[in-house]
Parts: sequence; C-alpha cells; structure tokens
Amino acid sequence: MPQFDPQSIKKYRMFLWPLGFFYWLLIFWRNFFYNLGFFVSRKLPCKVVSIGNLSVGGTGKTPFVLFLANTLKATGLKVAVLSRGYKRKSAGTLVVSDGNAVQSNLENSGDEPFMLANKLKGIPVVVDENRYRGGQLICNEYNPDVILMDDAFQHRRVFRDVDIVLINSNHRRPKLLPYGLLREPLRNIKRADAVIFTKANLTPPDEKLVNAVSNYCSFTMESDLIPNTQLIGLDGSTKPVSDFNGPVVAVSGVGDPDSFEVIMEEAGLDYVHHFRHDNHADYSAMDLEVIREVFLAAEAQAIITTEKDLAKLEELKDLPVYALPVGVSLYTKDEEQLIDLVC
Repeated sequence: MPQFDPQSIKKYRMFLWPLGFFYWLLIFWRNFFYNLGFFVSRKLPCKVVSIGNLSVGGTGKTPFVLFLANTLKATGLKVAVLSRGYKRKSAGTLVVSDGNAVQSNLENSGDEPFMLANKLKGIPVVVDENRYRGGQLICNEYNPDVILMDDAFQHRRVFRDVDIVLINSNHRRPKLLPYGLLREPLRNIKRADAVIFTKANLTPPDEKLVNAVSNYCSFTMESDLIPNTQLIGLDGSTKPVSDFNGPVVAVSGVGDPDSFEVIMEEAGLDYVHHFRHDNHADYSAMDLEVIREVFLAAEAQAIITTEKDLAKLEELKDLPVYALPVGVSLYTKDEEQLIDLVC
C-alpha cells in the first residue's frame, strides 16, 4: 500500500492543490450528471452486483470476489464474474474461463481474472473494458442469475442492483487523491448498499472512520482475512505451511504488502526478505534473477508469494515457489444478511 508522509504532503500542498481540485471537479460533475439522469446507466438482463473500492487498491477485493462467488453458487445461483482485466495485453471481450476450463493466459487476461478463472469452478470469468458489452456476452452465453462486476463502484455505465464497497481496515487517511488514497470523496459511499471493512483481524478499523462511513451507509460489517494451511506450488501441488520452519523469501505485487507480511506471520512463515513490487506488476528477467540470488544467498526453504503473483514466477520453477492462499471470513449473521441483500 502506498505510504503518504504527512509532512511531505504539507510541504507540496500548494503544488498538489490544482491537481486535487481538478480531480475533484471531474468526480463531482461525472456523478452529478449520473445522479441527474443525464448520463444513463444501462441495465443488463440479470442481477448485477458490483464489488468495488472507494480507495486505490489494497482492500482484499479479489479474495472477497472468490468468497462471494462461491457462497452464491452454494445457494444454487448461477454466477458469473465480469472484470475489465486491468493491465492485460489484449482488448475487447475475452472469455478467460467458461466455468469448466481456462480459455486464456495470464498476459491476455490480467492477473486477477486469471487467478479467479483458475480458482472458480463452474463460474465463468469474462474480461472486457466495455462492461456492458462483456455483460451482454455473459448473459447470452451463460444465462446467469447474477453477475459479480469486479472493481466497478466508479464504473456507473452499467446499472447495478447491489453496490458493495470494501474498505481496508488499516486505512487511516480518508483523503482524496492526490493527498490520500480515495478515488472519490468519502460521502459518495452513500451510493453503496453495504460497506465491508476488510482485514479487520489484522488491523482493527479506525473508530472515527467507521463512524464517518456509518453516517452515509447504515449497513456496515467487518471481514477477516485468513491464511490457508496449505501452500500451492507452480504445478498446482499443495504442501502444508507447517513443513516450512526455516527462512523463506517473500514476493508480492499487491496494493497492501504490509498485510501480506502480517498474513505470513499469522501463518507461521519466517521471511528474511520481502520483494515489494507495485500492484499488478510484471516481473522482468532482472527482477527474477535478483529474487533467485537472494533466495540462494539466504539459504531459504522457499519463495512465498500471493496467488495472483504465482503464475508470474514461472521462470523460477526450478526453485520451491509457493503461493499462500487466503480466505475471507464473516460473522455468520453478517454473511446471512449479505446474502439476503444480494439475493
């Protein structure tokens, strides 16, 4: 997660102000015209549930999409996932998975859709920068009961029946870009039907922030991020976390690397170095070589990464490379209320 130094921000405030004001104007008028009906949200012929953020990354959105997709499927609903496929090397509508088999690769899909496609069974995953067009294909080809639209709180071109917004519990500076992490003002969370403070077991949410959010959305809850007891290898094999009682090297390209470190500690993994890359980062040959050298120099037992980064480390397949899966947990009552809201 990007770290903002308050003193540095104060020092450069006069230079950031024009940029911040211009960004605020764009957000204000865009939402104003949507609220007025001048800009129209187009409706798909099935229920659409948006899972998004108010901030820039680091909220644990992908694990939550996995959790909600599998939970809805368990209730008997036909579910599909729609994403724009951020940083993919393709364009247009692309079926990443038809629910039975993965139809694309990492580069053309984007890291998060590719991970979702490999994890979700019986649930199609489609990417398209034009969400309405992608949603139409999903409806025509798979006839779902509900589409989970990934990272779409700010994408208002498609009508959504339910808006779920995730907030990282360790966020303490609810300020608009470029001063903070917010994509739009906190009060805009009034568009949300439910707000979930994620990773609450790692860092309890700030009480002031919870109270501020509750002023705009009355349906709030907390979720935990739980490490799995089984690691996943590049070949799909699994190995107990307990097998690694020595040093490991950590690698991540996520929006909240601090939480990844806490998750590893929760799992009992002793990392001696953590390579922190930008969210959705591509690893160059030099990056991989440095990781290899540090792993060998540290005489580490394994390289531990996130599930969405695992496929990017394929060139290190001669080394013990594993992903640490994580799962989302809600209180039973909150989970039941959330499912009632979605259904």
